[in-house]
Amino acid sequence: MKTFFDYPDQAQSKPSEDLVLLPRWPEAKWALLAKHAEMIGFKTGEDVISFGETNRSFFIIIEGVLEILIPHGRNGTLKRTQTTEAGAVIGEQAFIDSKPRSATIRGVTDGKLLRLSLESFDVLAAHHPDLARDIIFDLARILSIKLRHANLFISNWIK
Repeated sequence: MKTFFDYPDQAQSKPSEDLVLLPRWPEAKWALLAKHAEMIGFKTGEDVISFGETNRSFFIIIEGVLEILIPHGRNGTLKRTQTTEAGAVIGEQAFIDSKPRSATIRGVTDGKLLRLSLESFDVLAAHHPDLARDIIFDLARILSIKLRHANLFISNWIK
């Protein structure tokens, strides 16, 4: 069965289904979302998101691998915390809270992203409120899972 996110090499790691946006959405809903989104490419070494920028778009990784880099230490040297790939969503935190980006996201490989701006989301929501509700609730679910992971990480460092 073909799905929106093809994983050609099943031996290759892929995001936990917990962190995949709307993993059970049918193709028809993805097609409606895609009509309101923009497909963009990225290259190895290219910053897709830069720490501190203000932009209320979120992205769905269609293909490729990205690394998440956060400022570390007094000089703010970027340090890789993890990588992520097809099926995962990035930029959802700034999309929801309109605060500056909390990390830099950089291409490890070439790839493609589906970008949904706040303005495009508003148009989608006006025409398809049920789809917009699904997106918002799933972004909230993903943020909650990421917060739980962060809390677990922090609790392991507290003495």
